Amino acid sequence: RDGIDIFVETNGVHVSIIVPIAASGQNLGDLIRPDQLSDRTLYGRYAMIGWGHAGVYRHAKTWADVRSGDVASAILGSNDVLLHVYHLGRPAEGAYTKRFRVTPAQYRHIVAMIRDSFRLDRDGQSIAYPAYGQDNLFYAARGHYDAMHTCNEWTGSILRRAGVRVGAWTPFAGGVMRWF
Repeated sequence: RDGIDIFVETNGVHVSIIVPIAASGQNLGDLIRPDQLSDRTLYGRYAMIGWGHAGVYRHAKTWADVRSGDVASAILGSNDVLLHVYHLGRPAEGAYTKRFRVTPAQYRHIVAMIRDSFRLDRDGQSIAYPAYGQDNLFYAARGHYDAMHTCNEWTGSILRRAGVRVGAWTPFAGGVMRWF
């Protein structure tokens, strides 16, 4: 079947979407740029993108690092959100990473919704911050995180609105991953 391969990936709690940076006439390279990385050679063909509460992202490289105050803020609601982008060559399928194919039209919708999640500066540029390593960055994002609008619901909503079959509401990782 013709189309574009994309992926969903989970660590058991959080789900990210993995898309080609450029495919089918769509290109996220103006937002996810090589010059934003300290080592440009790590710039990938694919971007693993997650959205979530900024406090949890900033303070919790591992789940053991999660702070109760950040969890409370996330549950109660916050406009302090980030995108987390890892650069990848070609994602490897496995127990935690599932590949599926979308049509070019679905891919255009997915890219448009990802683009809409970036908060831009006055010059229309994405705002990048250091993250956990040289191959990943945080980006200023738009949106409101709360118990109803979680990181996983962000991914599920993007897929659902593009016409990919997922649950009607996907606040937990399983609500997305069980469809693939």
